[in-house]
Amino acid sequence: MLLYQFRKGTNPRRVIIYLAEKGIDVPRYELDYANGEHRSPRYLGINPSGRAPTLVTDDGLAITDSAAIVEYLEELHPERPMIGTDPSSRARVRALERLGGDLVARSQLWLWNRTEAFSAKEPSPSKETADRTHRYVTELLDILEVEIGWNAFLVGEEPTIADFTTFTIFQTARERFDLPYGSEHPRLDAWYKRFRSRSSADY
Repeated sequence: MLLYQFRKGTNPRRVIIYLAEKGIDVPRYELDYANGEHRSPRYLGINPSGRAPTLVTDDGLAITDSAAIVEYLEELHPERPMIGTDPSSRARVRALERLGGDLVARSQLWLWNRTEAFSAKEPSPSKETADRTHRYVTELLDILEVEIGWNAFLVGEEPTIADFTTFTIFQTARERFDLPYGSEHPRLDAWYKRFRSRSSADY
């Protein structure tokens, strides 16, 4: 088994944080994004999208989606479940994990237009697009602010895959780009700071 990752990438971090929280040791390969290794013929032969992460299983299957990688590993390692312990809790975790996935997708589009760092994705960043997209990002942040309630984590008192998914875009915006992402949502802001103190969240 081998995990191809980009340590600071938003989607790879979902898997990296999960592995740390779960205590699973998987061999890693750090892709050299700066020099375009993720677009090399060798890597495109493994993952045609040219994105990270990719988990190549022991039987040669290439899993190219971070959520699918986490669920695959969760099935292999069901102890200390991080996807819920019964149908109701699993439904709740999955619902908020998917909300977090939508947040990541909207926020990435916002970042492509809010910064100059993604020229391969957006060669002509647009402030108008960034401002419009930010409204869609805020819509989901508003929902998560209600959903978390007074819980320590998104779905209760213990972290789940919903936290790992959602935390990554907060960390990308705040730490890689120094943007005040979610700072106007006090419960989410407190949640972010609480999760950031965990060793799994370290870059």
